[in-house]
Amino acid sequence: MEICELEKKNERAWDEYLLKSEHSTFYHQIGWKNVVEKTYKHKPIYLIAKEEGEIKGVLPLFLIGNKLVSLPFAPYGGACANDGTIEDLLIKKAKSITKEKKLDYLELRHIDKKPGFLTIYTYVTVIIPLNPNPEILWQKTSKGARRSTKKAIRYNIEVEMNHTYLNAFYELYAKRNKELGSPVHSYDFFNNILKEFPTQSNIQVAKLGDKVIGAKFVLFFKDRFISGWAASDKRYKEYNPNNILTWELIKYGCENEYTYFDFGRSENESGTFKFKIAWGGAIPKQLHYQFYLNKIKTLPDTSQSNLKRKMFARFWKMLPLSMTKMIGPKIRKSFP
Repeated sequence: MEICELEKKNERAWDEYLLKSEHSTFYHQIGWKNVVEKTYKHKPIYLIAKEEGEIKGVLPLFLIGNKLVSLPFAPYGGACANDGTIEDLLIKKAKSITKEKKLDYLELRHIDKKPGFLTIYTYVTVIIPLNPNPEILWQKTSKGARRSTKKAIRYNIEVEMNHTYLNAFYELYAKRNKELGSPVHSYDFFNNILKEFPTQSNIQVAKLGDKVIGAKFVLFFKDRFISGWAASDKRYKEYNPNNILTWELIKYGCENEYTYFDFGRSENESGTFKFKIAWGGAIPKQLHYQFYLNKIKTLPDTSQSNLKRKMFARFWKMLPLSMTKMIGPKIRKSFP
């Protein structure tokens, strides 16, 4: 078994391996490497486990400042391998790189917990197993969510999906992040995703007449699709754009033979989490953010309850929207 770094000539084989693996995700793809490189200029260190020239496992990593992360700007990443032994070899190599480069730590965003790591349990994703008949999921949805969706339908909120709504999505996304006190990704980040994944990404919008009042940035991979980012205009809250977007997206998945809808990452028991868990027999899935500490002694704290983050959020909310769009990506770049 050989553990080596990815070369350009092996990128196609990397993606072909992912399509066959049960453990791969959207973010493991080479396209995600290209998006992060093009947008933020971070250095990729993509590891391959090969036996007799055949790929048996992969571990995508990025050098972000003084830390090694799999994967940045993604809810999950980590090693993707044929078995636990190969996975361990890839992780052992990642630890070795962390030591050699004298980095602060290695962070692996695992869906399933691995032994031997310090682990943060802040985040969960929410999965909805789909059914060819969306009515079955409608009946599993809470009465409150159904009532709000029906209200949006009575208001004649229209739902569409098209790449051309990038500007409308980004405007809502930037406003919402300012309201939350969180720095934004750059416009180029989302534009690069659409360019790298023209058939695996799209933008869903809710429209009141010609006005876009809500939007979701959606990612597709194999038998599932992911609500990657979502935002709505709080001035139109009474029209329930998030509800109609969610229901129409669930229906879309059912009617187009997808198996799972991944509602995306949220902090456990947060308001966002409670909104998601109300839909179609949704199942929470714990995410395990696991750390190998090298030059630091305590785990990094990036939760919303962190005092420094709360102070930053209060400051950020006071800035003009134009300034948050300009400065936000420079900050977001360093916080994967």
